[in-house]
Amino acid sequence: MMTVYFVVMTICSGIEGCVEERKPGPTFATRAMCMETARVMAPRKGVKFKCRSERMWVVETPPMEGYGKIVSTKSTVQP
Repeated sequence: MMTVYFVVMTICSGIEGCVEERKPGPTFATRAMCMETARVMAPRKGVKFKCRSERMWVVETPPMEGYGKIVSTKSTVQP
């Protein structure tokens, strides 16, 4: 297992409170890489971007001819 980081969008309104939603997109190996991506996202009123961590299984696939090692964070298959 390894820890990966992903961007979470927090939307706050005065009436309903705050809702967190995971942004579709890549996962990051370090929190610093995730924060760098979140910092450059366009700011909007009532929206904040944060980084969250999650433990995932890392699945290694044997390399095909002419290619290097392929690593996936696909969580449906456990080694």
